[in-house]
Amino acid sequence: MFKLNEDWRRNLAALWIVQVLIFVGFSFVFPFVPLYVQDLGVEGTTAAAQWAGVILASSALSTAIAQPLWGALADRRGRKPMVIRSLVGNGITIGLMGFAGAPVHLLILRFLQGTAAGTVPASTAMVATITPKHRLGFALGMMQVASFVGTSIGPLLGGLIADAFGYRVASFAAGFLMLAGVPIVSLFVREDMSQPQYSASRGSVWTEGRYLLGMTIFPVMIGVIFLINFGWIIVSPVLSLFVAELNGPDNAATVSGLIVAAAGMMSAISAVAIGRFSDRVGHGRILIVCLAGSALTYYPQTFVQDIWQLLLLRMLLGIFLGGLMPSANALVAETVPRARHGAAFGLTAAAYALANGIGPLSAAGIATQWGIRAVFLATGVLYTVATGCVTLGLRRQVTPRPQVDPNS
Repeated sequence: MFKLNEDWRRNLAALWIVQVLIFVGFSFVFPFVPLYVQDLGVEGTTAAAQWAGVILASSALSTAIAQPLWGALADRRGRKPMVIRSLVGNGITIGLMGFAGAPVHLLILRFLQGTAAGTVPASTAMVATITPKHRLGFALGMMQVASFVGTSIGPLLGGLIADAFGYRVASFAAGFLMLAGVPIVSLFVREDMSQPQYSASRGSVWTEGRYLLGMTIFPVMIGVIFLINFGWIIVSPVLSLFVAELNGPDNAATVSGLIVAAAGMMSAISAVAIGRFSDRVGHGRILIVCLAGSALTYYPQTFVQDIWQLLLLRMLLGIFLGGLMPSANALVAETVPRARHGAAFGLTAAAYALANGIGPLSAAGIATQWGIRAVFLATGVLYTVATGCVTLGLRRQVTPRPQVDPNS
């Protein structure tokens, strides 16, 4: 009979491949939304940027609303069905974007895509549930590497397809990649719902949420995961502008791409290395070190005077960023009962999505009011706050009162 720990490597390999497909597919389309809306008849860069902002924010909103619901359902019905459901929903909605006749069609489909999302938290919950505790950091580090690989390859391949065949074909290709993950999950991912750690959670969504929020460290981790992604996403819209300010407008896009790729490469390497190390020394300690290191490398970026200084600091930052989400996810998995991993990662995914929606708007406001350099300073402050939150949260961590448990 199937036992939880016997097939964790096989499940990890299959879900790793699927996660790469997911992030490649997303990157096929979403970086080029401003250009796609212009292709659909929107005139002027300002109007295109406004439409793109609304379209992308709509998905963040619907994702934040839907993720806790899907996460709680995954605990009762299984994480594997939730991965398949999300792949099908994303594949159909993203593929249908290729038939859009107006920007409002993209807006509606992007909102629906957000409600169907959930592949990443369901996959993360499944990996966290079946992986032996002493390999948890490594396994979640590998899942983070998949996101780095996908987001590095996706924009390049998507751009080539869009330039050669148009944005509609890029949408069709993205939808196909999502659907291609379905047979991989169906054939190679195994889940035994008869195991006790899969069957303990049977309360309502709201009861499950109250139980998790009653754990001292879990609300802290939701806030920290929000700050991690908010700090990362807030810099993304202004990085190319900062490069142009330092190095001149010529080749600004190419230089920005090289800086992002270099930082991503360092993050991918560190995600595995730090994940392994955190299994030995503790995920909480590594998370604190990575948050503090990120803060200390963001502050000097405020004052750089040439492109090489920025490149070196972004590469150093990549080392610490690579350890953030694997350590944070491992700490959540280690703290929350396995029967509630789906609900827990659904809530953290909602926090992640909110950061995706709010971050770009905040970057624009800070850059307009105080200049681009202030964005880097603000990000350093955010990571400093997150460091303090985790440190205090771990010191105050207590076991939730038994009467809060909906199954007691």
